Amino acid sequence: MSKSTPAGVERDLRSALAGFHERAAAVKDAHRAARKEIQEDVNASEHGKRTRLDTLNGLTKSKLDDIKKEQLEYVSGVRDRLERELLGHQPSDANSVLLRRDAADRARKLSTEEDALAVLSDAARSGDHTLMDAVGYRARNSGWTDALDAYREARPESADAATALATVEGLSTDGGYNLATSMAYTMPA
Repeated sequence: MSKSTPAGVERDLRSALAGFHERAAAVKDAHRAARKEIQEDVNASEHGKRTRLDTLNGLTKSKLDDIKKEQLEYVSGVRDRLERELLGHQPSDANSVLLRRDAADRARKLSTEEDALAVLSDAARSGDHTLMDAVGYRARNSGWTDALDAYREARPESADAATALATVEGLSTDGGYNLATSMAYTMPA
């Protein structure tokens, strides 16, 4: 499996999201056409039209919800893949598992970014990749940007995956992404 680059992930993500949004737009266009046909049906009673419109609305909402769910699953899958890539190969022998557990425990106890930077510096000096990875993970999840930058410098082979992962994780707070997603999956007027 090749390593992801931030530009590649962003390109693929943008393309996939555009595809999901295009599918949602097609569902909305079909809804509008069907609604117009129902409303212009001179042979149907008002009650009949209302019943058909209600059914149409339910089907359209279901289709839009399904596409939105696919989008969320896609983004989640990208996030999971990048997290696995960031962690790299994880040996499963007892000693390696204990080392990872101890490093994770030590990283969890860090309460400030300054502490994280100090531990990261010590780990880099001694070549303790397990502890560097644990501190890098803690820094990423805690929003410690200086510590995350130091981790990227100490572990350049993980920098691209970490940057790409930060891009994907930032989607939930990206106003443009949230607005586009909301607009794409809102029922047509």
